Amino acid sequence: MRFLFSLVFFLLALPLAFMLAFERGLLDAYVDEDAIPDELFIRAELASRTSPGDLSQRVDAALAAKAWDDAAMYAEIAAFMDMPLDPATQVRLEAENAFARRAARNTSSFVTGFVTGTGEDTPAFMGALASDLTVVGDIRDIGTEGTKLVRGEDYSTMILGLSVVGLAATTATVATGGGGLPARVGVSVLKVARKAGTITAGFARDMTRLLNEAMNFDKLGDTLRAVDLADSAATRRAVTSYADGISLARVMPVLDDVAAIERAAGPAETVRLMRYVENTEDLASVSKMTARYGTKTRGIMEITGKTSLRAFKTAWNLVLLALQWVWAIAGGIGALVAASLGRRVIRRRRA
Repeated sequence: MRFLFSLVFFLLALPLAFMLAFERGLLDAYVDEDAIPDELFIRAELASRTSPGDLSQRVDAALAAKAWDDAAMYAEIAAFMDMPLDPATQVRLEAENAFARRAARNTSSFVTGFVTGTGEDTPAFMGALASDLTVVGDIRDIGTEGTKLVRGEDYSTMILGLSVVGLAATTATVATGGGGLPARVGVSVLKVARKAGTITAGFARDMTRLLNEAMNFDKLGDTLRAVDLADSAATRRAVTSYADGISLARVMPVLDDVAAIERAAGPAETVRLMRYVENTEDLASVSKMTARYGTKTRGIMEITGKTSLRAFKTAWNLVLLALQWVWAIAGGIGALVAASLGRRVIRRRRA
């Protein structure tokens, strides 16, 4: 019996020790992060932090606040976890998703996003992205932020720099038949996120540093002073010519990561997910997570408080998984003990 308990202890302790070492990065040289499946760990933690009632309340609160995207996200988490929503909540969700409701909501928001470059929901973000993808947004932002630069006023280095990169990416997209499109999308998403206030201070600092390394803003100021910023065609020609001399080698990987998130989760969710990106290194982790979990990613992060797949692969989550099977383990041990006692009783009777 002592051997049996020692074996069970060993089988539980070894995985826990492994996960503790993995969590602290001690096994990075030996174990690839993707070698350990993450879905079981994510499900275990979600199961410990939410419930059908909790998700129903989240959906109801989102619908009351007219935050349709949030309501749909929590409903998707519920489906992922096989946690049925309250019938009344499901009815409200379906009513809000009716075609007439969606059409009225989407049209107004799209126009607002296209004109202002800002927004709060998916249609508005789509409108803002559409204006950028047609270069309208880049010229608009260069006119706004460039005017401040020319006047010696405070301006957004990030918005102005990204707008210049956007024009360069648009030219590359046309010249290569679409080769510059990921960068073009990445620029637009980051600009919309910056205006929406979802860019963290740390990421903004990293991105501003990269843009300063890529281009000379004093020279850009000279270029803008020599052109009428009210003339969009002249502004585009001058800035495009200036952009030919900038180096985007360190900026492009960041834009590619943003574009990858956009492909997996959509533009609006990408803008919102930027709240969880503290620096450019975090971006790769978020990109990997959205590639697997799509639009559920933000909900998983919000409910669990974790922002990367690696963060879920911890000893604590292994404990949560083990607890789900604790009765099976206990039952197995009990069966072995009962069998052992039974054999002893039989032997005594025969004796």
